[in-house]
Parts: sequence; structure tokens; C-alpha cells
Amino acid sequence: MSSSERQNAGPKPRPAIRTQPMFHRVLQAEPQDVRQTLEDLRIRFAKEVSADAMGRLELVLAEVMNNVAEHASATAMPAADARSMHLCVVMHDNGLSCAITDDGGKLPADCLLPRTLPALDPLDLPEGGFGWCLIQGLTQSLCYYREGQRNCLAFTVPYHA
Repeated sequence: MSSSERQNAGPKPRPAIRTQPMFHRVLQAEPQDVRQTLEDLRIRFAKEVSADAMGRLELVLAEVMNNVAEHASATAMPAADARSMHLCVVMHDNGLSCAITDDGGKLPADCLLPRTLPALDPLDLPEGGFGWCLIQGLTQSLCYYREGQRNCLAFTVPYHA
């Protein structure tokens, strides 16, 4: 092996680490905190994310976080912050990856079953019940698990619908 081959035989340099814009927030499971978090999220990603992708992200997060705020049990954990949520959103090449955790009650098993909207009369639409259909339709890689007393929900909102 020549001296120039020995110099090139060493470890190859690592590619530079690409830092991705990230948003992290710990908030109370209250409607006003959800609203403020969504406004802060929009400001954080306004320059990097299209209005269409941002709108889909906000719709999904509003549905998920408002469900937590509405259904979280204040007695689920004895800690003072039992009704808190943690939100993390990270930009990736294919979309916005999100993780939401909370200490509320366990998510009902049927929430994550594949859903399609039933044929409904537009003049007789129910007030609610579309949330999980929206979430499933606007996300990819939807994943839920419960670890101890903590709910963990993760998904990606793609940049293009």
C-alpha cells in the first residue's frame, strides 16, 4: 500500500449533520393553551412550511389536543400537572413529524381502527364524530401506545396532500 493509499484508508468523514427546525412545548390541557400553542407553531414554521401543509398540521393538532383537553381526566395522576401535554414537531424531508404525550386516560381501542365516513345526508349531519377520520386521513404512520400512565401519539403530516 502506498503512502497516499494509507492516508485515504482511514475513516471516512461523517456527513455534516443537518439540523431540522423543531418546535417543542409543554402546555396545560386547556383550550386557551391549545390555541396559543397552535399560534406559536404557525409563527415558528411560517417561513419553512406551505400554507396548505400548515393548515393540515393545525387541523390535526387542534383535533388531537382538544380531545386531550376535553377527555383528559384530572384524576388520572395525583401530580399537580396531571393535565399537561407535551408536543414536539420536527421538520423532515417528507413531512412534519409530531409526537404528543399526556397523562390522561387511555385512548379507546376503537379510535385507531381504520375508518371511513358513512354516507350521510348533508342536511342531517351529526355535530361531532369526525375527528379520528380527519386525523387518519391527514396523517401518515399514525402510532399510539401507552407507557405506564402516559399516552403517546405520533404521526407525520406530509408536505403534500
